[in-house]
Amino acid sequence: MATACSQPAEEPVEETPAEEVPPAEDTTDEPPVDEPAAEVQTKTIGFYADAADSYYTLMNDALVALAEQDPETDWTVDYKAGQSTAEEQLKAVEDFITSGYDAIIVIQNNPDTTSECIEKAKAAGIPYFGAAHYFGQVANAGDSAGSTNYDFKACGVAAGEDAIAAGVEKLVMIEGVLGQGSASDQSLGFIEAYETAGKSLGEKEDGSKWTAEEIATEKPDANAIKGSPDLVVVAWQSGGWMSEPAQEAMSNVISALGNDGWDGAYVQNNPMVEGAMLAMDGAGLTTENYWLGSCNGREISWGWAKDGKISMDVNQPPTMEGAILYQQLKAYFSGAEFRKHLHPYITPYNQSTIADLEPSLVPIEDVPGFIAKVNDGSIVWDISDPKFVDVPGNW
Repeated sequence: MATACSQPAEEPVEETPAEEVPPAEDTTDEPPVDEPAAEVQTKTIGFYADAADSYYTLMNDALVALAEQDPETDWTVDYKAGQSTAEEQLKAVEDFITSGYDAIIVIQNNPDTTSECIEKAKAAGIPYFGAAHYFGQVANAGDSAGSTNYDFKACGVAAGEDAIAAGVEKLVMIEGVLGQGSASDQSLGFIEAYETAGKSLGEKEDGSKWTAEEIATEKPDANAIKGSPDLVVVAWQSGGWMSEPAQEAMSNVISALGNDGWDGAYVQNNPMVEGAMLAMDGAGLTTENYWLGSCNGREISWGWAKDGKISMDVNQPPTMEGAILYQQLKAYFSGAEFRKHLHPYITPYNQSTIADLEPSLVPIEDVPGFIAKVNDGSIVWDISDPKFVDVPGNW
């Protein structure tokens, strides 16, 4: 309460009370004013995978897990897997469009089908996102809303450099699917590592030199490589990205080449490595006596590297692709700017480096562990980070 004072006089003078000023309002116990809540995105997303592959389901699992923990996203993700046909891809996209989904994600069968799918999605006003495989070469790629895929050529280069250091000269190449983009890019990168290092890839019958691109594309028989090459691919096999076919393929190689007809094998994912190791074990061979490399980097491979069962691998997690798709979709739905076509980063490791690198490796099969690392900031996952590389193409 504020009061006014007067000076004393000889005669009492009646005071005119001053106007009372109300006390200041005490707001210390009032709750803070809440910021307006962000609008919840209630969306349906169609996700088509070209095949029933654990790599693809792990990508979807990471996407769903990130959306489920986000109070701003109320998404329903409808995941469907096909059997590696272009017709199924097109039909799935048409069904998503007819059902009125808010976005479509596709792991493609081939770029030509993808081009048709993008055209249909654009006509329907539905954003189209690609995953796992590159499609930036198609004319209307720029009509897609976003995409993510690994630079598999870079994976091959990392493996090739490790093989050079190990002195590998006679290589068995077990591709996922002969000629498939993610497989052929690994083969090309591996052979280019030798070419870039100034290693000889041999000569043709006419005396001209083989190039890495020619070998990766034409897959010549070892007898067609003349001269004194530093690298010869002595066998080309397909393991279908699966353990059992890879085991059969490796068994056939060992039967044909014997123990000394090869000194290294590049087996392009971890399930196929399991098959290759079973074949070697069945033939009485130990992996320690051969260079054995891969590009996948699942948790089991971390142990293989520490135990010396494999020579090297590349941490190439589909969970990170799921995280990229989650960020791209959320930004698209909110109208925010975002990086639209990205290569996730890779981390090569071998027996010498695995101990130091393991804390920074990205979990693949342990999706809760991946989410925990996202939440505690122990892995880089924000797509604004420069570790992610913008993909060139017809965007």
